[in-house]
Amino acid sequence: MTSVTNAAPRKILTSGERDFLKQGNRLLLDKPNGRIGAAALMDMVADWGNHRGSLGFQDYARRWITEGHAKNQIANQLLRELFGLNDPDPRKAA
Repeated sequence: MTSVTNAAPRKILTSGERDFLKQGNRLLLDKPNGRIGAAALMDMVADWGNHRGSLGFQDYARRWITEGHAKNQIANQLLRELFGLNDPDPRKAA
């Protein structure tokens, strides 16, 4: 009898996603405390690679950030800026 296990879905970044990650990493490193954000970005990529679901990277990244998986407030803020997830200031919306 042969034991067969289901393989995790293969994760492949599109060329646009690869470019986004390279440029995003450079942008983060140019900011104050950018190394913290860059480290969190790499954590996110690693978590996506290990995630057994078939969610694309961009969707996974936005969910990862909004669910609060960044290790600290600085990383959270930098990633929100990078992915365009900044909450508008309610005072400016009025």
